[in-house]
Amino acid sequence: MAVNGQTPRDRLACLAGCDHVELAETALLLASLDGPGNVGAALGRLDQMAGALAAETADEQAAALAEALGGFHLDEHDHDNSANLFWVLDNRQGTPEALGLLWLDIARRAGWNAEALAFPGCLLVRLEDDSGHRVIIDPALGGVVLTPCQLRAQVKAMAGLAAELAPSLFAPLSNRDILLRLQNEVKLRVLRSGRVAQAVAIVEATLLFAPDQAGLWREAGMMHMRLDNLPAAIAALEQFVARAGNSPARRRTQLLLQEIRARMI
Repeated sequence: MAVNGQTPRDRLACLAGCDHVELAETALLLASLDGPGNVGAALGRLDQMAGALAAETADEQAAALAEALGGFHLDEHDHDNSANLFWVLDNRQGTPEALGLLWLDIARRAGWNAEALAFPGCLLVRLEDDSGHRVIIDPALGGVVLTPCQLRAQVKAMAGLAAELAPSLFAPLSNRDILLRLQNEVKLRVLRSGRVAQAVAIVEATLLFAPDQAGLWREAGMMHMRLDNLPAAIAALEQFVARAGNSPARRRTQLLLQEIRARMI
């Protein structure tokens, strides 16, 4: 659906040069690429959910979120649309990244200090109250407050037994990084089922608002090669070469481009 003459694709492309992107709105625009959806109405639903929340301490905030969003849970049946925010709102279930995005956005709409963490595997949310007290919750587990022992076990489960808690895991993610994680989750799901054409569409949708992600251009190019769409492969790989700097991957890609062009003669 076009808004003020702009399609969702146009609006996503306008975000490419922005320092800040809105979290839920951008996720809904991405969801709109899969089918019609009313972004404004969905944002209104989020505002309504956030408006019902009242809490002061971080522990109270975690409990309030768990109560308000307790009906949302992990999608156990691996539905195709379970990372689509429209679908999540309508069906009250979703992927770990989609649920994390939802909880984070509603916490922020309630006026709370909330961040997503660079933790592997799922989107954890950290709440901090005015006194500086912090808690970390896992929306995929219904908003349970995680202890250091649980966090350590979780990182080992996702990254291997040798993995340990490190400060980098608790760095806050930008909204753009959160959306990149959401899109990567969707891409991996469809690739596991062999749907390369759908995967490249997801990557190209991501590049609308994050064109500086050089690795995604290379992914798009390689997937177009698998689909034998050589002109599109060349176009994407050229974008990678333009952004990759003087790296071995750039030089390998330049050789690959020569091979592709030779095949087209």
